[in-house]
Amino acid sequence: MRKSVEPGAVALPDGLKAWMQGQGPKVWHAFAQSVEFDAPDATIDLLIAAHWIAQQPDMDRATGLLLLARALKAGLHIYAPPAMDDRAARAFCIHLHQRLALSSTEARLPVTPEDQATIARLFTAEAPLTLPHMALKTGTLPQAYRFQANRPYLIHRRPAPRGLAPCIGGAFPLAPSRPKGGA
Repeated sequence: MRKSVEPGAVALPDGLKAWMQGQGPKVWHAFAQSVEFDAPDATIDLLIAAHWIAQQPDMDRATGLLLLARALKAGLHIYAPPAMDDRAARAFCIHLHQRLALSSTEARLPVTPEDQATIARLFTAEAPLTLPHMALKTGTLPQAYRFQANRPYLIHRRPAPRGLAPCIGGAFPLAPSRPKGGA
């Protein structure tokens, strides 16, 4: 019998990166929209999760732009919070900038107007690591998770299609029923 999972904070017994590895581009995007690299409680686990996302071939360009813009805004290209490593933070910024600069893929996922303004700073000559201007889609995505204080929270369970049992992040087929009185 499967335990019912209620909305609320997601347990991260193996860390944020391990949890992210079981998610997909839309959840990574939600993370990028709210990540706070300069939060007082930001740890190396946060940077490791962001770096892992930045290495994924199916990371959306808008997600990468958000991660880089938030990292630069937090000053990670210069220094890192106490629970992070300065060299690792700088390497993350440089690696992500190079990937975005060398890639010509378009941004498929939407960003909010506030995020668009944050990203637009990357397209100016004053940015520490500049990128060529590109069009971004504006809007929001429906999400099963939101991030607050760099931690994922389940908003709601996805409904299961008919014949499937509900679970977090999707659905599993129900076991076939056995005929009554049979073996």
